[in-house]
Amino acid sequence: MTQEYCDVLILSASYGGGHNQVAKALTQALKMQDPAIRVITVDYCDLLAPLLTRLSQFGYMQSLRHFPVGYALYYQATGKMSPDSFWQRRLNRMGYAGLISLVNRFNPGVIVSTFPLAAGVLSEMKENGELDVPIITVITDYCVHSQWVHPYTDLYLVGSSEMVDGLMERGIPASRIAVTGIPILPYFYEKYDPAAVKRAYGISPQQKLVLFMGGSDGVFGSLRFSHILKDLPQSVTALVITGSNQELYEKLVAISEKYPMIKPVRYIENVAAVMEAADVLVTKAGGITVSEALAKRLPMVIYKPNPGQEEANANYLWRHRVAIIAKRERRMKTAICRMVTDAGFRERMSRRCEELGKPDAAVRCARIIYRMLRPLPRTANLYKKTVRREIRA
Repeated sequence: MTQEYCDVLILSASYGGGHNQVAKALTQALKMQDPAIRVITVDYCDLLAPLLTRLSQFGYMQSLRHFPVGYALYYQATGKMSPDSFWQRRLNRMGYAGLISLVNRFNPGVIVSTFPLAAGVLSEMKENGELDVPIITVITDYCVHSQWVHPYTDLYLVGSSEMVDGLMERGIPASRIAVTGIPILPYFYEKYDPAAVKRAYGISPQQKLVLFMGGSDGVFGSLRFSHILKDLPQSVTALVITGSNQELYEKLVAISEKYPMIKPVRYIENVAAVMEAADVLVTKAGGITVSEALAKRLPMVIYKPNPGQEEANANYLWRHRVAIIAKRERRMKTAICRMVTDAGFRERMSRRCEELGKPDAAVRCARIIYRMLRPLPRTANLYKKTVRREIRA
């Protein structure tokens, strides 16, 4: 095996886009701390059997779309699973041998996990004496679930102070928890000119902008956009990001000929700029998207949150009065209308978003990770010999 070195090893996953987005944000923020730092990100799914990965991803998506009650029951049943339970121990063996090889290959100074399965395997390795570096878990939602919580994790980076209580209830001391916010790309900290952003998309600066995100996941596939938007003031434009959902894009292009207030786009390069220009965001409740909206003071309408972590995220936003949950089109229409016509109501929600938002979360996390890089001596191969190498303070 070729011996390589890295300072920080990030374990992500291709389940949805959130885990990889967090890994990307952390990498950029770490490079801002030290351009010479060596960061490697690995998709943990690559360490699992390919067939198992495909089947589990397919099963996850199908259960959400066709049997959400079943997924909700599974999420609740595993919500407080003991780290010592039989099933948790079995989960902690998935990818175990591959991860040992990976650690021996890269000899990281610190390992960061943005994926709960990887966090459990790392804890198991440390318990068995097969890992001797700090392990950090970045929880990518605003709720605590047992799959994130493992006894040998050195530090948890979490999105809100409420999560501290949840972790402490599961036996994690406060000294091993840091409230940093969920890491988002550092460019969300920058300011943009809303008028210029609107003009770039052919929208008058005087128009109210409703931003729809989540089309690629099918959440808006059956939505009657013309029905929802036709009774809104003429001063409202809807920018709908369809992503890879070609069917939705073509459907909206056809509709937009009759309803010019609907502007479909496949992708946008600068989400932060568009969120700065928007007046309301209609989306699902993924931890990354809602963190980005909070950073941009953008009130939200959460449409049909999936059971499990999305529903928990939506409830967190609703409790803090930064989002309205809409499980039906009529409720969505009412919420959008209120936000675009009641300036005082929208501004109050925006201020609450600003109070919760942490646009510099990735930088906060990067500073902590940088400080935790292990000093000499370091173990190049956990089973054979001990070597020494220099590492920046």
